[in-house]
Amino acid sequence: MQTVLSHDGWTRTDGVAVRGRAFEDGQLLEGASLAARFADARRADAGLEGVADLAATFEGFFAAVIDTDDATYLVADGARSIPLYYGAEGPISDRGRVVREALEAPTDPVLESEFLLTRYVTGPETIWSGVYATQPGEVVRIRGGEIERRTYREYWPADPEDERTNDPATARASLESALETALDRLERVAGDRPVVVPLSGGYDSRLLASALVERDREVIGFTFGRSGHPDVELSREIAGRLGIPWEFCDYDESTWREWYRGPAGRQYEREAFGGDVLPFLAEWPAVRELVAEGRLPTDALYCPGHTVATPSERLPRFVGERRRSEHSSVGCGPAVDADDDALDRELITPSLEDLVDYVLERHYVLWEWDDERFEDAARERIRRGLCGRRDPSTVMDPASAAAAYERWEWRGRMATFTNGDLRVYEDADLDWWLPLWDPAYVRAWERVPLEARRGKGLHADLARERYRRAVDVPDERAGLTDRTLSAADRHLALVRHSPVRQFTERGGDWEPPFLAPRSAWSEPGSHPLAWYGIVDDDVLESLPAFRNLYALRTLAATGRLDLGDATGSFPDGPTLRLPTADE
Repeated sequence: MQTVLSHDGWTRTDGVAVRGRAFEDGQLLEGASLAARFADARRADAGLEGVADLAATFEGFFAAVIDTDDATYLVADGARSIPLYYGAEGPISDRGRVVREALEAPTDPVLESEFLLTRYVTGPETIWSGVYATQPGEVVRIRGGEIERRTYREYWPADPEDERTNDPATARASLESALETALDRLERVAGDRPVVVPLSGGYDSRLLASALVERDREVIGFTFGRSGHPDVELSREIAGRLGIPWEFCDYDESTWREWYRGPAGRQYEREAFGGDVLPFLAEWPAVRELVAEGRLPTDALYCPGHTVATPSERLPRFVGERRRSEHSSVGCGPAVDADDDALDRELITPSLEDLVDYVLERHYVLWEWDDERFEDAARERIRRGLCGRRDPSTVMDPASAAAAYERWEWRGRMATFTNGDLRVYEDADLDWWLPLWDPAYVRAWERVPLEARRGKGLHADLARERYRRAVDVPDERAGLTDRTLSAADRHLALVRHSPVRQFTERGGDWEPPFLAPRSAWSEPGSHPLAWYGIVDDDVLESLPAFRNLYALRTLAATGRLDLGDATGSFPDGPTLRLPTADE
């Protein structure tokens, strides 16, 4: 079967192509050594189960293509950090458009509708009929026009029948031990190179940066957005207290327009869109600009704070579950949407159908819509994503309902949209690693009881503790996030932590240029990333004012809207007519 692999990091030998790195029995495998292990399975004619068993022994971030006389096997790690695209009759590629163009595949109305409403596709399909993508922890066999799949690494948190998950102290010790394992592996991959962390106002990147500083690693932080934005100012403070270099890329509408509409932006959007997820955009210009200006090194290991704990942050609240206070937090990059507080969410019954309703109401919302045909199809897709191979009757109480929801996010949202952020680093020819998606950390988090997972509670506790140990700050200061930083702190952050930047970052003005409240962030002129600059002003005036940029970009990605052409057609209201209605 024809294989077209575009990234120059692939190693090809003996019928095998591999990318990435993996640990096996303490040994770091990459390039030829990783390819040799998969070649062993090829020579042994291990079959689908054998290849899956071999992949299950690897701990890391990798992908593989294995050609045998009668079949081709595709392997994805547990984070799907390197997606592969394929069709039943080929070809295979690390770019979805290559497969789509070879097959001349039309769009599928159900899958395209899902993408328009969520910005990702939740199963192995793409928006193009007959074009598929590997899923996390999966091996795919293509043989004689038939496709078979095996999941060798699942995610189903805190089995209530496992006594270990009922002991918070054991769960905490396990999570701390797993973090050390993940950091040990990170250090082996980094070698003597510096580690660059996109540092936000949330707990994930703070945990990573603090733990590395404790280990005396050379750490560099960076962030992006508008000076005065809570994420920027808290990132500035954290880096200052940790004593690490900190770089900032200032965003405004005009530079966004130049970045996005230039040749580099057009190329990135085309190459990063595989038909299954909207390309990650928030930090793309910052990475390119800071590297081009020499403010971030090219010979470094870039480690986003993306974490397996994030789905726990968006858990619904269940009838019969004990109420617990939560810590609000965000991921590794600046928060760009004003989500409601989890404590304010309505209680739902811990049943499969109530979970389906919750997913529809929380995630299929980029546009308003009314389409019974698509709703029926979406509900069935969500059910499959919630349960996997488990019997639906296993969703019966708060613990199992929470596990089902987190599984849905792990496969449907995190491993597609969030981990798609890695394409940003590849676009700039940078090396990356995902320490908080290390399989050891995933397994430990999977065993944390629901009460301690909710709101990423135990993960956040660990972040605050490591930060306090690294910089000796009071508990209250260690627990600040972008959601709790005061207006006064936003004013004083530059003076306290990087006053010399007054004359370069703000042109001598002490007043932050961005002080809009979170409630106003949905308005183009008040967005903390200023990224509505990619949309022509006349186009914005012709569009429903309250649609966010993700919604506009899903239209653009499917050819329904030209963000730079005000002469095209536009939605005439907040309700989108879905492709399923036009079929």
